[in-house]
Amino acid sequence: MAYRLRCDSCDLERECTDWPDANRDARDHEAEHPDHWVTIHELQRA
Repeated sequence: MAYRLRCDSCDLERECTDWPDANRDARDHEAEHPDHWVTIHELQRA
């Protein structure tokens, strides 16, 4: 499964191949930028 991270306050947009990596990257970005909010979207492959 693949996941896309998007930040509401900057141009962060990244794909991760698994949930632990996506969650860690989102958490780290929010810790570094407390006023940012990162959403994780599950990508569905056709």
